[in-house]
Amino acid sequence: MAKQKSNGLLVLILAALLFMLLNRVPYGQLIQWPFVIVTTFVHEMGHGVAAIFSGGKLLSIELYQNASGLARTQTLPGWRQALIAAGGLLAPSILGGLFIVAGKSRAASSRALLIFSIFILISCILWLRSGFGLIIMVPMGAGFLLIARKGSTTLQHFVIQFIGVHMLVDTFTRTLRYLFTSSVNVGGAQRHSDSAVIAQHLIGGQLFWACVIALFCIVIFYLSLKHSYLK
Repeated sequence: MAKQKSNGLLVLILAALLFMLLNRVPYGQLIQWPFVIVTTFVHEMGHGVAAIFSGGKLLSIELYQNASGLARTQTLPGWRQALIAAGGLLAPSILGGLFIVAGKSRAASSRALLIFSIFILISCILWLRSGFGLIIMVPMGAGFLLIARKGSTTLQHFVIQFIGVHMLVDTFTRTLRYLFTSSVNVGGAQRHSDSAVIAQHLIGGQLFWACVIALFCIVIFYLSLKHSYLK
């Protein structure tokens, strides 16, 4: 068990190093770009899953070239709207944390990658309605599925850790910046940010809820790292 744990930590470190390297080499960010869109996809599906669990519906999701996205949902006004908004903000943190935990073992990494790839492809069929989104997400889902079914356990282990690291970094960069904005450009139109939507439907201002969500995201990743490698 100790050897498996140390191997998992080594793969996590290698995934983090590759992430940082891609940010600094020519065309590295271009290579990373599909994973940015995957994180946006997870964000939008977080809205959708929250809508379904709160008794509403997910009608469709759209992804755009500026890495923004839009989830069209149907639900009653009030706290459900706030829950749907929070679902998108928390989804990358929760999924990234689960992937880091799965990275403790190669078997868990393989299962996680398989489930994630199937989830992507089913979501593309049922809900994804933008051409750009389909161009990116269908090949990504198919690629993850191919790796999950035919790739080596080492590759599966590395890929799931890389996705987890990417979502971790995205939470501490793009998501945290987004939390403290009141509006955002989505598909060429200005819309209220998710934290602003939460503030509209619950007691407390946007700054309060932005801080709550940010703290929750930080705690999720701390607990995932603690559970997997720090104890």
